[in-house]
Amino acid sequence: MRVLAIAPHPNDETIGPGGSIALHTGAGHQVTIGHLTNGERGSRTVTANELSRTRQAEAVRAAAVLGVPETQVRFLGLPDGGINPHDTGQFTAVTRLLRQVCPDLLYLPHPHDGAFDHEAAFALCWRAAGMAGSSNFGDCGPPYWVPTVLGYEVWQPITSPAYLCDITTVVDLKVTALECYVSQSPAVKGAGQSSQVGPGGALLSAWRGVTTTGGHREAFAVLRLGALL
Repeated sequence: MRVLAIAPHPNDETIGPGGSIALHTGAGHQVTIGHLTNGERGSRTVTANELSRTRQAEAVRAAAVLGVPETQVRFLGLPDGGINPHDTGQFTAVTRLLRQVCPDLLYLPHPHDGAFDHEAAFALCWRAAGMAGSSNFGDCGPPYWVPTVLGYEVWQPITSPAYLCDITTVVDLKVTALECYVSQSPAVKGAGQSSQVGPGGALLSAWRGVTTTGGHREAFAVLRLGALL
């Protein structure tokens, strides 16, 4: 099974479907992580160029914790704060990634994830997922239709998730991967800033467990579903 998880910024892939990624790699699935931006605007105390390099390195370390090798981590280099589903260059970059990876399962932010970049990332990736199966944009590679697409949550919980994945057995890996993102801690970002570094990053999955059947669960919107049989 080939899996592609697309993140607006480095760490979204861990906050959202991090536990699911660990389950995929543990099952022997081939997982690729695609970072749309380098998250270079995510600090008030570090320059954009420095933070870009730092967050890329953190993303590689976090991916390794989840079982994804560095060769399967891609950085598209789109502008942080400037994801634009109407930009042809950005659209072709994502379409090319989809056609290169040919995922059986695609993870992307759910349509109403709150943050501007996350909702723009959904619109961009959803547009690319719709076009990737056509014969258009031949310079992006051979056509490929992504059969299953799941939307994950980071900033805005999904109102009525259609799918809950039990990550209880790998939640420690999710927390350890989040701890790789030292640049996103308040100590680096500045006082009063949000932080998903450490155990706090697993609170949403714990709440999903509390409100369903216990343990830790990641919730997803089912945006496209492949064959059931």
